[in-house]
Amino acid sequence: MTKRRKKKGFTGKFIVLLFLIGAIVSLSILFKKEITHTFHPLFEKLGVIEERKEVILYFSDRNGEYLIAERRKILRKEGIKGEARQVVDELIKGPRGKLIPTLPPQTRCLTLKLDEKGTALVDFNRALSKDHPGGSSAEILTTYSIVNSLTQNFPQIRQVQILIEGKPIETIAGHLSLKTPIPAKPDLIKKN
Repeated sequence: MTKRRKKKGFTGKFIVLLFLIGAIVSLSILFKKEITHTFHPLFEKLGVIEERKEVILYFSDRNGEYLIAERRKILRKEGIKGEARQVVDELIKGPRGKLIPTLPPQTRCLTLKLDEKGTALVDFNRALSKDHPGGSSAEILTTYSIVNSLTQNFPQIRQVQILIEGKPIETIAGHLSLKTPIPAKPDLIKKN
């Protein structure tokens, strides 16, 4: 008889526990926005939530004539250099849609620095030049994919100096001079 009472008591407690869990889950689904808004600062401090920022990346159209925007989310960082570096890394990953990549996939961004004049110094490994497909259009789109993606997302960046392994380069593939920092060229951007 005592075993039966213990079993009934355990079953009752288990059912109550399941009911409470169901109620908590239901309420959290109903009031998700309110809960998130209330506890967001705490979650951010604990590193549970990583805030994201939307940026626009520029990749080549199918004809290799224009740059077309693709939206992407990156982690929001304290400094502009960290966010700008993520933009370059996302460019290297390539487009998610039907656009054409502008940087060789073996390319790596080694460093990204920003000077007081608003020039971003972006240092790549040799693959940017060595594995580039060549051609004047491809070289122009590669350069302005980097430049426009950085200058359009970060008003603090006015121009971009492309380096390879810490040194200024004359050109990526022999067609466009990169001896001096390059300003944005918005007329290469085709509106969707």
